[in-house]
Amino acid sequence: MKKMLAVLLTAILAMSTLCASPSSAATNKNIVEQQVTVIINGKYISFKDPIINNAGTILLPMRDFYEAIGAQVNWNPTAKVATSERNGQVVELTINSKTAVVNGTKAQMLVAPMIYKDRTYIPMRFVSENSDGEVYWNQANKVVEVILNEQIHDGQSPGAGEEAPEVNIPIIPDVKHILYMNSARIEMDKAPVTKDGRMYISSYYFSDYLQDSYTQWVNENSLELTISGLTFKFTNNSNEIYVNGEQYKGTEKPFIQSGEMYVPVKFIIDSFKNGGSLRYVQDSKTIYVTIYDYMMTSSFLDKSYGALGVPQLVENAELDGERQLFVSDNPEELIPTIIMNANETLAENHVKGVTSKQHRVYGWHINKLGENAKIGITVQNTSNTALQITDSKGMSQTTSNSWSTFDVGLPLSDAVLTNTLRNAKDSQITVAPGETKVIQAYDIGKNYLLGFTHDFDIRSATGTAADYTIRTVISLEAEPQLEKIHSQAVGINEYAAHPRGVWPSSAVKVTLPTYAVDSAQIGYNISNGKTDHLLTAENSLDTMNGTVGNPGHFGMSYKVDIPITNNTGKLKYVVVKITGRGGTYSGAVKLNGKTYLIPTLKVGQEYVQLPVVRSKNRKDVIQVEIIHAGGSNLPVAIYVETR
Repeated sequence: MKKMLAVLLTAILAMSTLCASPSSAATNKNIVEQQVTVIINGKYISFKDPIINNAGTILLPMRDFYEAIGAQVNWNPTAKVATSERNGQVVELTINSKTAVVNGTKAQMLVAPMIYKDRTYIPMRFVSENSDGEVYWNQANKVVEVILNEQIHDGQSPGAGEEAPEVNIPIIPDVKHILYMNSARIEMDKAPVTKDGRMYISSYYFSDYLQDSYTQWVNENSLELTISGLTFKFTNNSNEIYVNGEQYKGTEKPFIQSGEMYVPVKFIIDSFKNGGSLRYVQDSKTIYVTIYDYMMTSSFLDKSYGALGVPQLVENAELDGERQLFVSDNPEELIPTIIMNANETLAENHVKGVTSKQHRVYGWHINKLGENAKIGITVQNTSNTALQITDSKGMSQTTSNSWSTFDVGLPLSDAVLTNTLRNAKDSQITVAPGETKVIQAYDIGKNYLLGFTHDFDIRSATGTAADYTIRTVISLEAEPQLEKIHSQAVGINEYAAHPRGVWPSSAVKVTLPTYAVDSAQIGYNISNGKTDHLLTAENSLDTMNGTVGNPGHFGMSYKVDIPITNNTGKLKYVVVKITGRGGTYSGAVKLNGKTYLIPTLKVGQEYVQLPVVRSKNRKDVIQVEIIHAGGSNLPVAIYVETR
């Protein structure tokens, strides 16, 4: 069977849904389409009844189309159910219902069959792809080509046997898809396939682009796919799938095509403990596969319910470490009134007179420009000595919904605390004098949020002082040249106080007052009027055409030491609790070297409790490190008590 472009291409035709009432045929959504050319297995097909375009969706007269593709059809006028059979595929369609039945299994359609001028009309793509066929659409020339697994039924439909005039058959373009496998961008050379409403892709997209993953053929019909310790056994055209030796029998049927095992994407995602998501962006033909076990390596803490006491203020916080923090979060919403050219600098950091420096670039941007874009981190060498960039690693996440904390903020926070930032494709780069190089680049779709954190070290190749500029840049061009963007940073959005600036360190450290076991619970607000002023607009190292402070410590970790005294001579159990103080809160926390995720907490109503710490020594220190997961300036409080 030839490659199918799958139900993903349905979105090209199905731009909106169909009203569920027969009376909708009288509305202005229905257009009698005179210009659509239908070709089935190379034959030009004409229809006695008109072709209908319902809000962008092509519907064809049922009986003429079924006869043209050689399907047997039965119509139940009482139930208003049409049943067709072709090549063993049985499809049941009900008028005004988006739920079809394919081989006994329910499948959802984007549009429903309808009655128009006493004729039954069906969505052509769904029926074709579920009748052992595939559909190609040429939007510019309004040509639909259906390729069936065998020749069409000859002579049943008017014009079915006519050769299509060569001048009327435009070349159908080879549509490419982009796959993001947990943010790894892949140009697919093997098209996705949809059967019975389920998406299948070649197993090698999982094994080649996910860590700790590989495939092994068991025999000519069966393949084992191992993903991070979870082993799937798929057999050609069998609904018996084994996961770590346990059998699952469902509706998914993996299959072999062109020597590759095509596996059910959603089944694999759902098999992982934390699940994930499968999304498709119709305009860019882009598939997003996310497996949360890869996004976040740590486990969530359980919520507890109730209010904790009023915390005290932390007095002695200070910046810690030498990794410089460069924040690119303003303008957060990228809009045409701010991003006025196809190539712009979002933020920049001018570094002068250093022989070596550690850097962190933290970005958070939402694409409201109406078209896809590419954002990059670049380094321009403005000195007379070569620069060497090493230990380049980071992580990026995107989302198109309101779950920015979960989809973006938490994975970034978790990766920093667990030291699992991914090595860049070019982890070591040399930048010659006068040269600019791209350190990392990210795609950002329309209305998508992109968050990223990227660490790297820069040193002078000769040991002499060097000057350079680090930029975050954006390009709307089809073939962007990010390294050529040297413009001044765009202005900030003065009405949205998201941070932008450069500060000496990417960590804050504080030592709390000593807690004596058996004392009453005590809490400390680690973000407050004093600690929040460590990263102000005034003390930013670069003003870059507008700077906004970072009181929420975004892109930073907050290190907290809690001294404990135990003069009882007995084993005591100390408990640390965390809650938000300024609004809903979420983040990641490391306790004595182990990282946990904090679910979204409602202020004054919910908190989390970290694992109990055993204290028997007269003096102990509990070490806690926290990273916020996103949102507004979200102070957080830490409480200590004896259980």
